[in-house]
Amino acid sequence: MPAVGPLLSEYRKKNRLSQLDLSLLAEVSSRHISFIETGRTQPSRSMLLRLADVMNLTHKDSNLLLQSGGFTAAYSELDLASAKMKPVLEALKIILENHNPFPALVMDGNYNLLMANTAQQQLVGRIAGTKQALPTSNLMEALFLQDAFRPYVANWNEVASHLLRRLRKQVLAYGKDEHAKLYNRLLEMSPPENWQQPDDSAEDGPMLTVDFKVGDLVLSTFSTISQFGTALDTGMEELLIESYFPADDTCREFFLRQLA
Repeated sequence: MPAVGPLLSEYRKKNRLSQLDLSLLAEVSSRHISFIETGRTQPSRSMLLRLADVMNLTHKDSNLLLQSGGFTAAYSELDLASAKMKPVLEALKIILENHNPFPALVMDGNYNLLMANTAQQQLVGRIAGTKQALPTSNLMEALFLQDAFRPYVANWNEVASHLLRRLRKQVLAYGKDEHAKLYNRLLEMSPPENWQQPDDSAEDGPMLTVDFKVGDLVLSTFSTISQFGTALDTGMEELLIESYFPADDTCREFFLRQLA
């Protein structure tokens, strides 16, 4: 377990804050921040919670900061299948079911698939032409694999480039080991050429679509991502609910008629 001072310094630098910046946000003296980081002052639990809050640390990182200072964790870390998480699980089921006949899924903060509604499961079956399980539960990896989604996304270069750029921003902003490992794996899976540069085509619409190839049809979809706004559990905080919507009439009619 790292000492609280160096860990605080690491989080502060990841947030691109000087000691003065952090002191102003937390309404304490910069000298006090300096003393904590050098070990000359032992911070209280309430001080560490305040610093974690103003730096917008995740619940998991907030727990680590507290534990490095000798305090108990502030946020639980429950399995989704645990009894205490039953209301959350039920809420997720309602959200997914109510989104039928359009696809929706739940993934964790590292893009691993946890749940999917009927429309999502049927769509995957229609795309791949098989009911066998995907070779990976990680949705990012599935997009890059030839034996998963890659051959069935008509605008794969655009979508894969966009997701790689977004993941790179997450790696730089938050420094999560899981994101860095995933990012490096994807870079070894034949990413699009010049993926670092956004496409400035004049034909771009108001949002990025994912165009799935289903037989002779191309289904243009776009998605929204939702999270629990009042989560006090580390795992619950990271849950992502991705809901797909049709981007044109052809796609809408397909879902309404074929997946209803």
